[in-house]
Amino acid sequence: MSDRAMRADVLRLDTLVDGQRFRPINIAWVVLAVLAMASDGYDLASLGYIAPELLKQWHLPPTALVPAFSAGIIGMMIGGPVMGLLGDRYGRKPMIIVGLATIGILNFVTTQVGSVGQLVVLRFCTGLMVGGVFPNVGSLIAEITPRRIRGRVMVIVSLGVALGIAQPGLVTRTLVPIYGWHAILVVGGSVLLAVAVAVALVMPESIKYLVERGDDGERARRLARRLRPDLAIGEDSRFAIPTAAGPSPARGSMRPLFAGAFALVTPMLWICQAANQMANFFSLTWLPTLLQAAGASTASAGASASLFSIGGLAAGVLLLLVIDRLGVVPLVAMFFVGAPLVAAIAMTSLPPAVHDLVIAGAGFCVTGVQLGLTALLGLLYPTAIRSSGTGWTQAAGRLGALAAPLVGALLLSLHIPISELPLAPAALLLVGGVACIVLTAACRRQFGSFRVAEFPIAESATDVPLDPVAGTA
Repeated sequence: MSDRAMRADVLRLDTLVDGQRFRPINIAWVVLAVLAMASDGYDLASLGYIAPELLKQWHLPPTALVPAFSAGIIGMMIGGPVMGLLGDRYGRKPMIIVGLATIGILNFVTTQVGSVGQLVVLRFCTGLMVGGVFPNVGSLIAEITPRRIRGRVMVIVSLGVALGIAQPGLVTRTLVPIYGWHAILVVGGSVLLAVAVAVALVMPESIKYLVERGDDGERARRLARRLRPDLAIGEDSRFAIPTAAGPSPARGSMRPLFAGAFALVTPMLWICQAANQMANFFSLTWLPTLLQAAGASTASAGASASLFSIGGLAAGVLLLLVIDRLGVVPLVAMFFVGAPLVAAIAMTSLPPAVHDLVIAGAGFCVTGVQLGLTALLGLLYPTAIRSSGTGWTQAAGRLGALAAPLVGALLLSLHIPISELPLAPAALLLVGGVACIVLTAACRRQFGSFRVAEFPIAESATDVPLDPVAGTA
């Protein structure tokens, strides 16, 4: 080891993080991030399994719990940007721990729910925390992962949502017949509390966050040694922020999300997310109903609808191979190919094998876009605004998700043939595709290739001047 490496007088943050070897501890951090992300999927799916039991227990019609479903999504819409801003101000790790622990506790409280009103309040509060966990997990894992594999790791972490969606069904089949619907919440709450403890003990804070917020003392040096045991980091070592990162914005400010290049990038990300989430939730909400209305049995409709998720898993595998090289380009293709496939998911007049391929293809494109967007949020936004940028983009997506059941109900009230309902989300996918083309052009102009990296924060977006020492290496 050279004398300079032993002294490590000045450590560039990008070189420090990107020079890591991917060791078992890195794998442990990714696993914890996947489990934390699973809280989103588990929460989304769990109420769907609990609702029928509550309706029978409370002797209510099927529409009685619609406010509870909506309250959860509204909570996520608010929680994403609010806890994203708090993550940019107070740290990613504290917000993740608070979010997971609160969701776990609320799961246990919900087992004692006695009315629709109580359920609405609890679902809203749970949604706040679920929406807040997502942007902070994504930001933290992006900031401690080497650049050469960051896109692939972000795709893996976002697959945690799909993992979470699958779990309530397993619990329902194995434990609910014995212990009742409460088992879904008890298992979910217990796992979430355990993950919160593991995050507190094992996960680091983002060193990029610490240094950019002015904490470049012993805490940052301890973390640097944890990330890079191959370097001898002394007590007098200092950290350099790459000048490309730009100045640090005022804490809690939204201004950087719409300044400089982000004036175009942020709105395009929001449009892409909202359009895709509308198509995703529309398919999850209405596909079984559409198939049964066309004459399929309950079992057959369920089997066909599951192909949507299978297609999504295949998209995740593909993106692992290409996201770091091609950036936004695969998402453009998925938007435009997905639009006609989503439009055709209710066309049961197609030969069965062709119809199954259409559903799987729609899932491939819609879920693929979602996985890709999650990865891009960790790549495009710089550290200082990553959590808030991710949180607001997720909020835009929740708005699309909230619209999905409402649009379906509105079209049915207008006596639109049920087979034509998917035309609405298909049209929005085309809008998302156009926004994705604009986003691709912005990335190409900024980086000179299809690979993407962090956009710089505009000077006009900050009230905090750049430290001239930290801006040099």
